[in-house]
Amino acid sequence: MSDPRPAPEAPPRAATSAPPGRRAPLPRAAWALGGGGLVLGLVLGGCSGLGVGALGGVLVAGSDGSLVGGLLGGGERSVAEALPEELPALRAFVAEERGLPWTEEVPVRALDDAEFEVALTDAGDETGAAADEEWPVGLDDPEDGRAETYAALGLTPSATTYRDAWASGDSAVTGFYDTETREVVLRGTGWTPLVAETLVHELVHALDHQHVDLDAPLAADLSPEEVTAHAAVVEGSAERVAWAWFDALDDEQVDAYDLAWDDSWDPGADDGSWEDAVYDPLVDALAQFPYEYGHVAVGAVEEDAGAEGVSALLRDPLTTTEQVLAARPDPSASPGLADAAEVAAPAAPAGAEVLGTGRLGLFVLSLLPRLDVAEDEGYWLEDDVVTFAWAGDAFTTWVDPDDEDRACTAVLVRLDDARGRDDLVEDLGDWVAEAGAVSASLAPVGQTDVELRGCGER
Repeated sequence: MSDPRPAPEAPPRAATSAPPGRRAPLPRAAWALGGGGLVLGLVLGGCSGLGVGALGGVLVAGSDGSLVGGLLGGGERSVAEALPEELPALRAFVAEERGLPWTEEVPVRALDDAEFEVALTDAGDETGAAADEEWPVGLDDPEDGRAETYAALGLTPSATTYRDAWASGDSAVTGFYDTETREVVLRGTGWTPLVAETLVHELVHALDHQHVDLDAPLAADLSPEEVTAHAAVVEGSAERVAWAWFDALDDEQVDAYDLAWDDSWDPGADDGSWEDAVYDPLVDALAQFPYEYGHVAVGAVEEDAGAEGVSALLRDPLTTTEQVLAARPDPSASPGLADAAEVAAPAAPAGAEVLGTGRLGLFVLSLLPRLDVAEDEGYWLEDDVVTFAWAGDAFTTWVDPDDEDRACTAVLVRLDDARGRDDLVEDLGDWVAEAGAVSASLAPVGQTDVELRGCGER
């Protein structure tokens, strides 16, 4: 049976300026994964991360603005000058809101641009980010046929567009927490409320890491969806506290925040390189997922089970985007929210070149009905996911035997029961109608499954 519970609402997508009194969305954290640990850094600008192995950056305001210059400068005090006064208060706030004590001092370094870039590169090297190895990847990674799968479903114009957007531009990192050195490093120019917000976010990572080994879950052989769900928990913990920090600002502080946000959009603060970046709303949505939805799930856990409940979730994180979207403290206690069922991937046509297999997950499936508005409004879930009766899925994507410039995919989605299957068929009717360019189709299979098919540009 379809679950009637609504999915958590996503915060409004950022435009060229934040509405008065509305907290700006934090940029995506880039994780460099390796034997030395994680580097969790706030990234602005394009969709590249901290070298090979990073999960990627995000365009905070789509493709029509630059946030870098105003965030990194413009304050009356430098970061180095502000830290002695601001850091103790922010540390105390983070500890109180997170409900955990600091067990040791966390060094916070403020560096100028050149020094910061060196520190960032060194941090990536320490974690193996530059090594030629395979790292766990999230749903926004284009490899293993995933880009072609999204194109074949009509979610992106082509696999090439998706790849270019994912890798477009150089990210501007404003701060990061390194789990190996256990320090926070900030770009040391002007102190603004947005820099304070960045520091709050990074301090939560540092505090969480004093009580939970944030690296441990990544030692397992995780699927892309499992990595994304884990990222939603880690980033959700930091974002929940960052939202609490914003909500605690008084009217004068909110005005200062809004002014800093507005000033950050000065076109003269950027060299204009962002204008050459390729933008794809799907890349944006997948990269933002841990931030837009993770804090809702973590907030539900904190409300129900307190600080230790959040710590337990960090130790044993969620494994599917369904669990994140359902925002329930104990996914295993609710029907339909257990770990994903094993679903056999559909077979490719005989002799076809297979590009990859994997799982889409509930979040990606829920984006399909928004094809007609994605270009203008983005891929945000305004009302509900397509179904909470999702039990699992598997896709196989291959080169179209009749046209090597196209890729085709078949996705077998398993639901909890026949009613869930029928509801999904109905909910995806608009997708079939709107995705004519990829010849989208769906068909019930047995009592509980639905198979989706499509072909799109490589």
